[in-house]
Amino acid sequence: MAPESVFDHVILLVPHKQLVSPPQWLSGAFTILDGGVHEGGLTENKLIVLEDGIYLELIAFVDGVSSQDRAMHPWGKQPEGQIIHWAHTILSHEEDQDSDTSEQKFSAIQARIEDAKVGIKYFDPDPGFRTMADGSKRVWANAIPNFDDYKGPVWINQQPFWTFDRTPRSLRVPVTPENTSHASGVVGVAAISLYIKDEKTVEKMVPFYNAVFNDSAVKETPSDNVMRYRWDAAAPAHEKFGKRYFFLCHAVEDAFTEEEMAEAGGIVPDIFIKLSLYTRGEAETVKGRFVKGTLITFELLPTAAS
Repeated sequence: MAPESVFDHVILLVPHKQLVSPPQWLSGAFTILDGGVHEGGLTENKLIVLEDGIYLELIAFVDGVSSQDRAMHPWGKQPEGQIIHWAHTILSHEEDQDSDTSEQKFSAIQARIEDAKVGIKYFDPDPGFRTMADGSKRVWANAIPNFDDYKGPVWINQQPFWTFDRTPRSLRVPVTPENTSHASGVVGVAAISLYIKDEKTVEKMVPFYNAVFNDSAVKETPSDNVMRYRWDAAAPAHEKFGKRYFFLCHAVEDAFTEEEMAEAGGIVPDIFIKLSLYTRGEAETVKGRFVKGTLITFELLPTAAS
């Protein structure tokens, strides 16, 4: 039986010129699909679809968007050149014929998160869409967080948002052998890791994520100076490739590579998201920059079947 919630997609905010012409370090490792223009016309995207049903979304503000319009967008103040957010979803069972089933199930998760008394709630799903080059639309509804009762520093990306399809998921996430064939051998997501510098915020978010995953965290110390919490996670094709995890980490210098810290000028970021991916190939990294000051590093891990 499928888990209650699964990873849906991961968002990289990039400069528009690099959306139009992705850098070689990325395009040489992944098959990048054309996306579309989002409702309102402020942003457009391209997709890297993985065999496990998760995708990486490259999103950019289109050229000519005013600073005022950009500031009104939920991601308008996020720094370009890094992973800025990720989404969960709930999959309906095949026998469920009601297209609203996933959104109906989300109400139980909303209640559980509210009961965690962290001060973060989720609004009800709100519809959105993007328009493809052929004029067709991909329609969904997103549920975003409400921080009205939250006490402490607020980062929009300290928790996921939720996406529910209102047109068939296969249109939004076209998982085909051609689309999911990547030169790097990548087949899926192994882990999403959220790093937060403020230790009090890390501790405060533990009950929130206990509610998201409906399970208690496992506290780990992968090295002497690094502390993190771990939850079992899943993907749409959750039975494939190996276990998946979500990690909530205390962001200290030792949690990053020397190369990442050097690129950042030795400054530990307040909040940062990293991605580990499964590959049919050898363990390695895919890394590069969209903008100066941020090095994106995808850790590639051999699948359980490798």
